[in-house]
Amino acid sequence: MSSFADDAVRLDLLRKRAFNLRWAEQPRDVIPLTAADPDFPIAPAIREAIVRYVQDGVLSYGPAQGLPLFRESVANYLRTRRGAPVDAAGVIAVNSAAAGLAMVARQWLAPGDEAIVMDPVDFLFAHTVRSAGGVPVRWPIARTGELDLDRLEALITPRTRMLGLCTPHNPLGRCFTRAELTAIGRLAERHGLQILSDEIWSEIVYAPASFTSMLSLDEAIASRTVVVHGFSKAFGLAGLRIGFIAMRDHEACARMLAASEHPSTVDGAATVSQIGAAAAYDHALPWLESFIEHLRARRDQAIDALNAMPGVHAHSPDATYVAFAKVSDPPCAIEDLVDRLRREHGVAVVPGSPRWFGEGAAGHVRVCFATSQGILQQGLDRMARGLSAIRRGDRFMSIDRGTHTP
Repeated sequence: MSSFADDAVRLDLLRKRAFNLRWAEQPRDVIPLTAADPDFPIAPAIREAIVRYVQDGVLSYGPAQGLPLFRESVANYLRTRRGAPVDAAGVIAVNSAAAGLAMVARQWLAPGDEAIVMDPVDFLFAHTVRSAGGVPVRWPIARTGELDLDRLEALITPRTRMLGLCTPHNPLGRCFTRAELTAIGRLAERHGLQILSDEIWSEIVYAPASFTSMLSLDEAIASRTVVVHGFSKAFGLAGLRIGFIAMRDHEACARMLAASEHPSTVDGAATVSQIGAAAAYDHALPWLESFIEHLRARRDQAIDALNAMPGVHAHSPDATYVAFAKVSDPPCAIEDLVDRLRREHGVAVVPGSPRWFGEGAAGHVRVCFATSQGILQQGLDRMARGLSAIRRGDRFMSIDRGTHTP
């Protein structure tokens, strides 16, 4: 059986364990194309590494910075796969990419400091800035992902301290070029800004697009950059709560660690999670290549289906496994439309609302396609029928969920 065949999806387990807007939080007859989390079991190499570690029977504290084998695995991956000259001394294990964002923001921002974040972008950027006492300033990004650097520079004030990047971009799916990222880095250099680069989607990239890490750029840019990464998107390890922050400056890394709650053990990453993540980079890359090939087919399936729906348009993403679709002339507010699709037509998607992505997401929905061909097709069919019915003004009588409910 293929790792990504229709029968590889364990709905019996997902309905018990997959939370965050997914199977465990939806009625049984609703298909969730919502949170960016794959429906498939993790790679066997990761599972086996975790089982071996737990079977040894010793689960002691790990070092504050992270297990040496984890940090070496990350550093080797960044050097060989990303062309970023990082070593283990520049890596800190964190309990998720979200925790990494918060850790960096808390140390870079004082109350009232401004941080520029993209718009639209994942809600965690603005949330993290506010949690650190900072003020998020929105940098509008075109639907196609083009960057307006003049507009970016116009947003910089004497209070600006940090520039937050999401590359590849969620929800637009754009993989920014080396030239674009270098231009952003030069701008940050001119204005003395720190760069926080969320690169959690960097493994999920579709040729001919290619990914450039901010840490692979020249020293003047990389020295002011911290990269945040996690293992939930590419390897399905959201439940392990594991990620890392990486930088090229060892002294800056040591200062960031010392100022964090890791040495006190209030914060930090679980050792078993680090074992699983190290196995992902060391042994699960062939599995990842197969996953990306599956996702490429699902991307094309989703984009074709969305663009066939009247009044809906979606660009094919360079990266990620989400499609961001514009709904023209929606019959009601996007939040209400999404609610009706879920309640009346049995498919859940994420609304393009300020809560999730900022004002720049208005009029859009985000569709996750990291599932099987069959489940995705059923979800898209329900969405198409639901949109048509809602546009016609049909009153809800009974739910048309097609011929099969997974």
